[in-house]
Formats: sequence, C-alpha cells, structure tokens
Amino acid sequence: MTTSDINTDTTTIHTNFLRKTSIPRSASNSSISSTEKDALQTPRRILLLAIGSMGDVLPFINLGVGFSRRGHEVIVAANSRFKELIEKKGFEFREIKWDMIHEWEHTDAGKRMVRYSSNSILGVPFTFSFLKQGFKKSYGDAENALRDVDFVLLGTGSTYMYPEAVYGRSFDSLQWLPFELNVTIWKTVDVFAARWSDVGLLPIYNQRLTELGLPTVERLPWLPGGAFEANKIPVLHVSNKNLIKIPPNPNNPMEKQFDYPFLSINEELEYFDPPSELVDFLRKGRKPIYFGYGSMHSFSDADSRVRLWIEVMKKLPVNQRALFSGVSTVKNSELDKFIQAGRVFLVGHVPHSWLFRYVACVVHHAGAGTTHTVVRAGVPSITVPHFADQPWWASILHRHGLSVNAGIPASTITADKLYRALLDTLTDKELIERAAEMGLKVRKSKAHCPVAKIVKYVENYWDSMNWDDLSLEGDGSKSSASSESF
Repeated sequence: MTTSDINTDTTTIHTNFLRKTSIPRSASNSSISSTEKDALQTPRRILLLAIGSMGDVLPFINLGVGFSRRGHEVIVAANSRFKELIEKKGFEFREIKWDMIHEWEHTDAGKRMVRYSSNSILGVPFTFSFLKQGFKKSYGDAENALRDVDFVLLGTGSTYMYPEAVYGRSFDSLQWLPFELNVTIWKTVDVFAARWSDVGLLPIYNQRLTELGLPTVERLPWLPGGAFEANKIPVLHVSNKNLIKIPPNPNNPMEKQFDYPFLSINEELEYFDPPSELVDFLRKGRKPIYFGYGSMHSFSDADSRVRLWIEVMKKLPVNQRALFSGVSTVKNSELDKFIQAGRVFLVGHVPHSWLFRYVACVVHHAGAGTTHTVVRAGVPSITVPHFADQPWWASILHRHGLSVNAGIPASTITADKLYRALLDTLTDKELIERAAEMGLKVRKSKAHCPVAKIVKYVENYWDSMNWDDLSLEGDGSKSSASSESF
C-alpha cells in the first residue's frame, strides 16, 4: 500500500491601495502551461496568515499551492512547528511567535481557559482573558509578518490579531474565514457574545488601532454591526455544501461560500512516504478504529486518554484493532500489551487524507479540518468536541446521519459512553453506507477544484472593484487555472 494506491480525489476586503511590483516567478511554477501563463497577471507577493493548529494551517498551504501555480510569490506566516512543512512547498516562512497551543499548556491564562472551557459561567470570561493576552503578544509579530507584501489573506483568528490588515494600512486585505463560527454561532448568541466581546476585548483592540493611527471602532469586526457588515466587506466561507449551505446575510451581501480548499490527494501527499510499520498494520485484520483529538491534546493529559481508550478496547471484540494518535510518549503497561498483541498501533503525524480511508471509523474532536477530511474519506465519525465551533460541527455530522449522536462532550466522556457509540456505529450498516455515499459526493464535487476557483476569484477582485460583477458559478468553468492540474 503506497500513496499511489489512492485513486479518489481528495474576502474581508478593505481597499486602500495595492503596491504594484514586478516579482519573478519561482521555479515551482514551471509546470504552468503557456496558455495559463498568457493569462497571468502581474505576480504579487501574497501573505497567508495562518494562526492555529494543523487544521487551520493546511488550508492556507493548499491555497498557497494554487497562488504559486498562478505565478504569485507565496509567504506563509505560522507557528514555528509548521516551518518545515511550509518550506517544503517552496514558500517563504515567517514566524508567528504567539502559539495558542503552547499558551494552553504553559501559561496561567491558557490553563484556566482549558480547565473552564466547558463551564457555562466561567468559560467565557476565562476565554476572553486568554484571548486578551493573545492580542498583546500577537501585536509584536505584526511588523515582521506584514512587511513587504502586496496582499494579505487572513484566517479567522487573524482578524483580531492584526487589525491593520482589516482596516487597511498600505495594502489590501482579503478576509478569509475557514469556519462558519462568525456566521452561525454569532447569529444565535449575538447579544451575549457582543456584550462579552465589547467588555473583554474591545478596549485592547481599540488601543491597538490608536497605536496604528487608525480610528477606533464601536464593535469588533466579526460581530453583528462590526466592520464585516457595516463596511460590506466581502467574506469567503469555505465549507462543503454537501455538509452546510451558508444562508445569505441580509446585512452583508458580500458573504460568499466556497468548497473546502482541498487539493488532489497526490498534491497533498507529495512529500509523504507511509511508514512501513503502519502499512503492515493496516494490511492485517479488520479495519482499525482511529482515536485522536488533534490539537486538543492540551485539554486532557495523554495518560488519561490512553487509559480511557484502553478501557474501550477491552469492551470491544478481541479482533477489533485501533490506531492511537497523539499519545506516543505515554508509558503504560496495559498499552504495551495491546501493542504487542497487534490490537493497537501508535501513529504519529500521518496525513489524514491518506489514513482515514483505511479505518472503520474516526473518533475525533470535530474540528473543521478533521470533519471535512473524515467526510471526504467516506467513513463514520464519533465526535468528542472540546470547545469553540467543535460542538457545532459535531451536530452537523449527526444531522446528516454520519454519526450516531451529536457528540460526547470531552468534559463528560466516559469509556462506557464511547464504547456504546462505537458499538452502535460499527453495527449500523445504513450509517456506514451513508458515510460512504457522502464521501463519494464530496469527492465528486472536487472535480471543480475549490483551490483553483478561490484563486481565480481573488484574481478577479484585483481586476474588478465591483464584487457584484463576479460570478461564483462562472469562475469555475472560465478560469484559466485548470482544475485538472490540481
């Protein structure tokens, strides 16, 4: 089994001014056809600001591939743990020193947020306290991250970390939101969220605007009545329409939806060579269950996760196998026995786009990136949401019949709850078939490459300041950036 065995595919715009520079195309663009080159604009230095975990960074890397193929120079700003991955793609790396995951594990504010994230009373103030110190630390990264660029694409977290990119300071900014958090959740609890945000975060946000010589604001940009709506700032929401269709926002007609920015499976696995031990494990016996919570390892210690997962495995048939992710440092005698018996394999960093199609189901935290990858793989989910938008994604999976429940909150999970969910999942043939059918639909929708479509849409913005003239449907077919090349 190798990567070649896989056959299935897997803007806040504020206009100030755009510096026009002539930048040489990199060698990585040599595969662009002569027809495509003729259609290329003046190359631009594009900065992708990716704050967060792998699920936050990977979509930006995928978009970077798309922009690079169109002749643009790509710069990705992220935490240092992603440096090698970014540079392997031929992109310039700029470090964002404020690391959310590190802060969760090593600062008092981060630890309090993790501890009380599920507390209905203390969770919100401790979360905003954590974000407040994040504001301050991230401002120190701004000068290095934002220097010498023509265009900026921001992720969800970047909107409050880098207000100069939202309101404009000598370059345009494209607001790119990878999650629907600001659309769906804020619409349901907007009064509550607005109150806490205005009390907890707005003062320090306005202080930063003052330091930048920009006018202060009465509301944070992503809240109802904020800059996104008040200034009719275009926002791109990227999520597969088979999962969720974003309703029009009557207060901002510039909100648009694109598919999640997957590349082809071959592009995503360009530098990946499957570990031989893992390949051997996958070849033997029944398909394993995948257990892993991604970047949420800060919300519980690895030892307790392993103990719970082992208790679940004890309840399951002896021929049921499992992959445990994110717990390679755990020392546990029972775990050793399961490994020696061939029932458990400890998996390190392996691309989910490769791995998930070889498992029976995935126990995960319901992050946006993981959710889309599981669905694309065509396998069922059992979700253990921890915080933020994860409960919402868990509910989406359940609504489509791709999981047996709307999630088991991490704060209340037990071995018995997880076992029962797994038993129901593994014996529900209709659920398994629905997951496979949904995976096929998502992979078929990939025929119109979302990355190529997003890139062309952004390029059209550079040609036309009237976003009403841009057709989402037309760009996919007229784009000179061929979907087939992705």
